[in-house]
Amino acid sequence: MTVVGEVGLRLDGVSVDRWLSARISELSASIVIELSERVSGHASMPPAELHGNTAGLVRSCVRLFVDTLRTGGPPSRRQLREIRESASLRADEGVPLEVLVSAYHVGADVCAQSVVTAAEPEDLPAALQVACLLLRFLGQVMPEVLAGYLESRLATVAEEHGERRAVLSALLAGQRPEDAAARAAVQLPARYAVISLEVGPHPDELGANAGDRAVAARRKLRRMRTEVEGNASGTVLDMLSADGGLLLVPLDEEETTGGTLGETAADMLAPHEWERLLALTDRLGCATRAEVMAGAVPARPDAVASAARLAAEIRHVARASSRPAGIYQLGDVAFDYQMSRPGPARDHFAALLRPLATRPYLLETLRVFLSCGLDRRRTADRLHVHPNTIDYRLRRASALTGLDPARGCDLPMIYAAFAAGELEPVGPCPPG
Repeated sequence: MTVVGEVGLRLDGVSVDRWLSARISELSASIVIELSERVSGHASMPPAELHGNTAGLVRSCVRLFVDTLRTGGPPSRRQLREIRESASLRADEGVPLEVLVSAYHVGADVCAQSVVTAAEPEDLPAALQVACLLLRFLGQVMPEVLAGYLESRLATVAEEHGERRAVLSALLAGQRPEDAAARAAVQLPARYAVISLEVGPHPDELGANAGDRAVAARRKLRRMRTEVEGNASGTVLDMLSADGGLLLVPLDEEETTGGTLGETAADMLAPHEWERLLALTDRLGCATRAEVMAGAVPARPDAVASAARLAAEIRHVARASSRPAGIYQLGDVAFDYQMSRPGPARDHFAALLRPLATRPYLLETLRVFLSCGLDRRRTADRLHVHPNTIDYRLRRASALTGLDPARGCDLPMIYAAFAAGELEPVGPCPPG
């Protein structure tokens, strides 16, 4: 392999490292121009920043490469540490990582082009060696750039997450959140959509390997946060795990429905707000490739604690009443919600289906029959049995409970019994 020192590449009568050293300012200016034209993040920088801090960093990197040409060795530990610290500062300043990485490659490109352009034909082997050394130089410094940048960003994200979690904790505890919000630079909205989430498993979480399941769960959680934060105005507060959790999504407008929390009107969102939450739930389902069940309640910041409890209850009732995946508010499950409240009425209705407790396949058939709109063929398709089997099971259930879904006066009683929520299917339907 040709070595620059052995070939003695000379440009304008001097060695290449001296030639580059004498042109550091010129090269740095060219690199800055290329950055402003080729890298989108630099194009939007204020001129003072571009020709100040950025130009200074470029000059330092060119000097460091010249040192490696002169010594023939890699950058020293001190120099690599300085590169790492510089990248950490760029992260603190909010410079995007892709912009920082592109800057190093653009700088290497400009230096290589300048050497190749100035070289004579007989100097081509050594000029190519300079280009190879530039690639090696990038391989030595880029790990430090990435490590310094990511260390700073991870520390910042952890700090921001902790500060935002403090705001959420204050809201859930019914405390004044203003101080915590100020520390986290969070602007409290007039209202939040308080969302209780339940997220089913991603297909990869159903595998046998525990390590793969853990990776799939982490990826699902990351996609959830990305989807929520990327499609919400204002700062979203969350307490999420791979299985779901709590979201506080800012609502743009003042409450228009009137009333106070606990009254039906105040527990409903405006149509345009509801459309946004429906779309968010759909996107979460697509992003996670999992079933998403959610309850949502609008609330002022001082009512978040009670709204979170109500949202969780709405979600639970929607799940218990066999509703399909999606997001629900109180008006969607008001009957079931009320029937699930403790008291003698709930106990009475729950007792109506107790004779089916030891025959879960009859209970499940009755439940699916109701969810299929009393259509025996759809019920048979859902349960993978013959329609005659459905007829038989419904007759058996009617004989045991005294309730016949074909009788109009019995149907509300059966719905109420299921809404009471004390009996759940405990096993699969047997064949036939």
